[in-house]
Amino acid sequence: MSEKKGQNFLHGAAIYTVGIILVKVLGAVYKIPLGNILGNEGYTHFGMTYRIYNFFLTISTAGFPVAMSRLISESDTLDRENQVYRVFRVGIFSFLGLGAVGTLLMMLFPAEMAAMAGDVQASRSIFIMAPSVLLVCVTAAYRGYAQGHADMIPTAVSQVVETAVKVIVGLGAAGWLASRGYGLDVCAAGAILGTTVSSLAAMLYMQIKVRRKYRVKPSAEAKDVPDSGRKILWDLLRIGVPITISTSIMSVIQLLDGMITLNQLQNAAGYESTAAKVLFGVYDKAMTVYNVPSAFVVPFLSSIVPAVAAARTRKELAGAADIAESSLRMCTLLCLPMSIGMAVLAEPCMKVLYPESTGQGPLLLFELGITCYFMTMSLMTNSILPANGNERLPLISILLGGTVKVVVTSVLVGNPNVNIYGAPLGTLCCYIVMLSSNLFFMARHMARPMNLWRIVGRSGISCTVMAVAAWSVWSLLHGLMGGVTATVAGRAVNILAPFAVAVMTGVVVYAVMAIALRAITLEDMKLFPRGEKWAKKLHIR
Repeated sequence: MSEKKGQNFLHGAAIYTVGIILVKVLGAVYKIPLGNILGNEGYTHFGMTYRIYNFFLTISTAGFPVAMSRLISESDTLDRENQVYRVFRVGIFSFLGLGAVGTLLMMLFPAEMAAMAGDVQASRSIFIMAPSVLLVCVTAAYRGYAQGHADMIPTAVSQVVETAVKVIVGLGAAGWLASRGYGLDVCAAGAILGTTVSSLAAMLYMQIKVRRKYRVKPSAEAKDVPDSGRKILWDLLRIGVPITISTSIMSVIQLLDGMITLNQLQNAAGYESTAAKVLFGVYDKAMTVYNVPSAFVVPFLSSIVPAVAAARTRKELAGAADIAESSLRMCTLLCLPMSIGMAVLAEPCMKVLYPESTGQGPLLLFELGITCYFMTMSLMTNSILPANGNERLPLISILLGGTVKVVVTSVLVGNPNVNIYGAPLGTLCCYIVMLSSNLFFMARHMARPMNLWRIVGRSGISCTVMAVAAWSVWSLLHGLMGGVTATVAGRAVNILAPFAVAVMTGVVVYAVMAIALRAITLEDMKLFPRGEKWAKKLHIR
């Protein structure tokens, strides 16, 4: 791998990761109290709206930002400044068209969509969410432009701005409506309003930042003759459509998963409507925790496409494989301990975050915790293959995994003895199939297969020791403090304090083991800003 490109790749990912950490902290400030304001049933309205929104958003933005980022990276590598501008211009008009269609459909047919989802009370939230599709599409165009230049800072800052506005507006609106005695569906719509306003704030920030920082116009000094708009549109479609189709299928599957789960609970499993929505609300709350590690994958997804594309443009096929393996190894280093920790500490985690969801919540989160690592690695490999020029292959793995997901979920959730617990089991089967397929395709189409021991081995051993230590500390302290009745912010001290100590113990033990076993090396640290300095302090060799 080219040293310079490797530094650009993980340096950008590191910068983006700092932004993601801030976003997740703000997101916790938003979603945890929101879940308690709305309750289990109200959270179902909120979660179902997001599933429908994510479907339209995926169709509009899944493939084209990746395609734009790749084309801009290739043009920038070849110093084609006018081509970069032309790609951006064609791309942003494409985004506008796609976003407008999604917004109009959500505004015109909110009641019909809510009825199809099995939650008619979500219609108001769907209508309020509609403008976000268009706004996020425009934002995605500017993010793709910046990422094509290996610049992750504007994207990271825009996400922090977006989340901060969502916390203030969404949480404020939901809390105010609840205090005034409005119904759960109206309170959920108030929370959704925060998403729409925050999407506008992020779009305005990205537009101002990118236009100030980059030349978003033709260059008189540049000598290159850009391709025609028609050819660039064709290239965007050629790269973006297969990615959009494959990602949209996954989005459709997730939407169907919600519909199937809710309908199977009411029909096959025998739960009445309110009880089914309460169960589904608990599942969605567990999903909120489950989705946290995937956010740490986003920096690598955004960085890996231009990095691999640039390596391929320079005919450095071995370098492209090195970048891919580095990204998978760093994903494992970050996400595997979160996944295992989530499963091991599922019970105290749900009791601390959502005290009213402790019936089914801990077991649901345990299942999702096991699933989490397979999900993050599937997301990574779904991006690596298109970046390597294999846009159609993820479509096959997603179809295989999605089919397994729908079948397993439908059968298990419909069984009264399994009910809601079948949904995460279906998700686990889905991502195992998807990841296995993608690794097979990578072995066939990249310069070399991925070394699974280098990716997982040392981190896996470190995580095993971490899990034993964290669980032992939690069990010991919780047992010793069993009689404590004091509360902090509504959480019992005999749960909150042992949980916090167990988490800190797990972090320290994992860090020590990872360094001792060289799960992270000096060469890895050199790829991060000031990494060599930190490596010396931590005695990483």
